[in-house]
Amino acid sequence: MKEKYIGLLVALITVPITVGIAFLLPKQNVLNFFTILLMGIAGAYFGFAFSGSTSKKDVFIEVSNVVMYIALLLLSIIVTPYFLIAGYFWHGIWDAIHHEKLRIVKTKVPEWYIVSCTFYDWAVGIFLIWWLSV
Repeated sequence: MKEKYIGLLVALITVPITVGIAFLLPKQNVLNFFTILLMGIAGAYFGFAFSGSTSKKDVFIEVSNVVMYIALLLLSIIVTPYFLIAGYFWHGIWDAIHHEKLRIVKTKVPEWYIVSCTFYDWAVGIFLIWWLSV
């Protein structure tokens, strides 16, 4: 099975689980759940950056990106939760720029992860837009 299909399958399984957990949580804890989740998701690139197959320049780019997520998450807590949504959409874009056809950042990331995480991030971002509107 091609990696992109595995990634899509992973996303199709994990998105409903994540959304389901959100519905089980008290409303005041939902944003905290998604904030912690995004930090973990963003941290994966921190790990990829130090996998030993990345240049110093790309390590710097990846670490800077993780710092940017910390800033977005702090802004989502202090200013508006829409910064959290921006973080999920940005992470989807960040995943996409690692795709083999773009490779804007040269960090080696498994193809299935890129497909899975892009789909997952944007689906969660759309869910959060809906959740904040109800």
